[in-house]
Amino acid sequence: MNKDIKLIATDLDGTFLNNESEISSFNKEIFEYLANNGTEIVLSTGRPFEGMIRYKRHLNNKNNSIVLNGAIITDSGGKFIYDEPLDEKTALKVMDIYQKYKKENVYLHVYSGNKYIASEEDFYFRRYANKEKLKEIFVGLNNIESFEFSKMLFIGEHEILERLQDEIRSSVKVHTSFSHTSFLEILRDGINKGTALKWLCEKKGVNRENVIAFGDNYNDIEMIEFAGVGVAMENGEEEVKSRADYIALDNHSNGVGKFLKDFLDL
Repeated sequence: MNKDIKLIATDLDGTFLNNESEISSFNKEIFEYLANNGTEIVLSTGRPFEGMIRYKRHLNNKNNSIVLNGAIITDSGGKFIYDEPLDEKTALKVMDIYQKYKKENVYLHVYSGNKYIASEEDFYFRRYANKEKLKEIFVGLNNIESFEFSKMLFIGEHEILERLQDEIRSSVKVHTSFSHTSFLEILRDGINKGTALKWLCEKKGVNRENVIAFGDNYNDIEMIEFAGVGVAMENGEEEVKSRADYIALDNHSNGVGKFLKDFLDL
């Protein structure tokens, strides 16, 4: 096994963050040690840049970030250097399909660059917007100015979202994945964390064999499969674990940091 690791990409929620959505002191210490010794650390998340910036600051991370599940890559300050939104025709078709699911208590959140719009002020919207102190947040789809969304997020009961996913897949070409049992995410076809990581590695001149990637959910699968060393969390979905090269301890037991300490003999 090649242990000449030059870049580490990690998901946040359910992976690098503990169950309180914070970075443990152990994980922080490991990442700071690696960064100070020349390893590139890339945070890769379904969140928008504003929703993960406090974690970058806590780590003093100056690297690029993969956000919105790979639809956007930013520089250290949040400027987009890679942007692959849904086209307007596809987004409108997905919104048409969504109409019949509104009565089943499915909510729609859309991300257009840094703009975050929710169909209604649901529980997830209130909790997330308040905790992360997002700036460009709007309630009501009438606030949409451009239908070229970076990401569409449907929130509801899992069985209902599975039906919605099947109907969307049979009608339009998009990338779909669950990032949580209640979260169905829609991206442009062919866009995911794996394609974003591949693009970033090519830009940096890093071979995939020199990359470790960590994740726990379906939206992490392509990133885990791309990396030379793909690691799933013990708390992850079974399918994710079946695609990984290794299984780390769960996210609340410093799984990322402890795997790196052991694997890299730190």
